[in-house]
Amino acid sequence: MIVKIAMILLFCTLLTIFPKGASEGAKKGLEYCLELLVPSLFPFMVLSSYIVRSGVSSILGEMFSPIMRFLFRLDGSTAPTVIMSFIGGFPVGARGIAGMYETKQISLNQARRMSLFCVGAGPAFLITAVGTVLLGNTKLGIILLVSQLISGLILGIISRFFYPEKSIKEKNKPKDTISQQNAFIKACTDGSKGIISLSALVILFQTFIGIIEQSGAEQFIEKIFSSMGLSCSKIILPSILEVTGACNVIAEGTFPLYILSAVIAFGGFCVYLQIWGILSEIQPNKLLFILFRVFAAILNGFCTYIITLFYKPVSNVFNSFSERATPNTATHLTGGIAILVLSMLFLLSISVKKRAK
Repeated sequence: MIVKIAMILLFCTLLTIFPKGASEGAKKGLEYCLELLVPSLFPFMVLSSYIVRSGVSSILGEMFSPIMRFLFRLDGSTAPTVIMSFIGGFPVGARGIAGMYETKQISLNQARRMSLFCVGAGPAFLITAVGTVLLGNTKLGIILLVSQLISGLILGIISRFFYPEKSIKEKNKPKDTISQQNAFIKACTDGSKGIISLSALVILFQTFIGIIEQSGAEQFIEKIFSSMGLSCSKIILPSILEVTGACNVIAEGTFPLYILSAVIAFGGFCVYLQIWGILSEIQPNKLLFILFRVFAAILNGFCTYIITLFYKPVSNVFNSFSERATPNTATHLTGGIAILVLSMLFLLSISVKKRAK
C-alpha cells in the first residue's frame, strides 16, 4: 500500500512539474486512438464477442475440432476465437478467450494456454493502421501480417506443452443461450468497453512518455542504451511501454522493417495491462506471458527479415518510411469486412437454430 501511495504522489508531482509534456502526450495518445486503434480494432472486437455469445463458436467448432486438437491441443469450439485473434489482434483474442471461459466452453488450462498465442496483432492493425496509414504502403503491412501468422502458428504449437490436461473434453454448448438480438447488443457493449479501456491506457501511457520527454529523462536513457552498444536506443523505451507510439517513432525514423515487426509482436506493457485486465478471472502466468511475447518478437523479426531478403516492395523500405497515407484511406476496408462477416455469421446462427428446432 505504501508503494502505491508513493507512486500516486510521484505521478501527481510529475503532472504538476511537467504539464506541457503530459498534455502533449495525452493529445498524441488521443490521436493514435482516433486515427489508428478505433477504426481498425473496434469492429473486430464486436465481431469476436458476438461469435462467442451467439453460439456460432460452438457451431464452427465442430468443423475445426480435429485441427485444433492436433495443432494446439484445444477444444474444437476455440477455433473461431483463435481465428479472430489472428484477424482482430491484441485485445480481440483476449476478449474471445474471456467470453469462452465465462460461458464454460473451455477449461481454465485451455484459456491460459490460448492466452500465450492468441494475443498478437492482426491484419486490421498491421495492414490498415501500420502499413497503409503509418508507412503509406499496404504491401509492407502484408509482409508484417505474414510474419505474424507464421510466428503465431509456431507459438500455438509450442503452447500445447504448457498447462497440460489429462484429456480434452468437448464443451460445445454455451452455458447460457440468449437471443441473437441480445447477443449482438451485448457484443457491442463488450466491444465498446474494450476499446474505451484500450484507448484510456494508450492515452495514459502516452502522457507518461510525454512527461519523460519534457523532463529530459528520455535523452539520459538513450545515452545509457547507446553506451551499451544498442543502436536502436531511441525506440527501446516506447517499444517497452506502448506499441502504437513505438510504431509511429519507427515509421518516422530509418529503421529496418524487421525491427518494426519485432516491436509489434512484443506489444508493450500498455497492451499487457489491457490483456491482463480482460483475463483477470483466468489469471495467466505473467512471467510466462512476457517470455512468450519476447519469443514472438524474435520470431516475427526473423520471419520478416527472411521475407524481405526475397521480396522488397519499394527501394526505400529499409531506409526511411517517409511517404504517408491519410488516415481516412484505411478506415473503410476493415470495418466493411467486419460488418460483412458479422452479417454472415448472424444469418448462419439463425438458420442453424431454426433447423435445430
